[in-house]
Amino acid sequence: MAQFEQDGKRLHGKKILCVGLCNIDIIQVCDAYPAEDSDQRCQSNRWQRGGNASNNCTVLANLGARCELLASFSDAKMFHFALDDLRERKIAHDHCVYHRGAQVPLSTVWLSLATGSRTIVHSNPDLPELTFADFQRINLQDYAWIHFEGRRNTSAIVQMIRSIVEWNERPENQSCKVKISVELEKPRHSNLDLLVDGVDVVFVGKDFARFLGHDSAREAIAGLKQLHPGSYIIICPWGERDTVAIDRQDRWFSQPTYPPEVIRDSLGAGDTFVAGCILKLAEEEPPGSLSVVLEFASRVAGQKLAIFGFDGIKRD
Repeated sequence: MAQFEQDGKRLHGKKILCVGLCNIDIIQVCDAYPAEDSDQRCQSNRWQRGGNASNNCTVLANLGARCELLASFSDAKMFHFALDDLRERKIAHDHCVYHRGAQVPLSTVWLSLATGSRTIVHSNPDLPELTFADFQRINLQDYAWIHFEGRRNTSAIVQMIRSIVEWNERPENQSCKVKISVELEKPRHSNLDLLVDGVDVVFVGKDFARFLGHDSAREAIAGLKQLHPGSYIIICPWGERDTVAIDRQDRWFSQPTYPPEVIRDSLGAGDTFVAGCILKLAEEEPPGSLSVVLEFASRVAGQKLAIFGFDGIKRD
């Protein structure tokens, strides 16, 4: 509780809002990835609330931050599992939008104990994405930071971001501006539209960087900065290799990873890293401390790799 109160003061009592997907993961832990047309038993299985933004919230809550999820929800009985988990973790979700008769987004996940890999097959046949009207129901004064998961509703997300930028520019809000971050992960060109003036932090996934033709994190960051110049932070984790970043003053940083001796569960490790960065940045560390942010997030992601699920992630 003391840690929670300390972090709350640093964030001035405001919340971190994550905007994106909430789905259900059905996870099978296997000795090895199953061969096609085979029949085998798994070591264990579980259901887990998933989705990038949803996972970000789980990690933030574990680290003691006040956070909220904004997502589209199904009203199906199966989805009550996700709602119960949000309530148990005290993750606010008051502004989420329920869609009658929509199917629950599902991810079927195979975790290989032999390699530490995770293979995901996702299904989301008819759950609508969030609209700008959905976003307008929130009160920006309640938040210190708003993070957007890049999804197919790109034009709506751009409207959301621009509305925050406009709010930040009002004279009465100069002392309480909302920080904005976006995650560019899925390999689609529309993600580039999210490089909107006024965004503070951009997280670039390796899959998206390779989709753009880049072979390294440094090359991806340089390419994006050339495409969209400006004073903002870019952070690009490159799997088990390292994380490369550039700050507002165009200073470069490189951060090694901290993998455990045994990788048990890599599902959500990237979401854990992003959440760690957001929390450290939102706590307003002193200028020039991006290295501190990356170190913290890398260690938290290393914790995640060593455990099944997210319970057990904590500050060192």
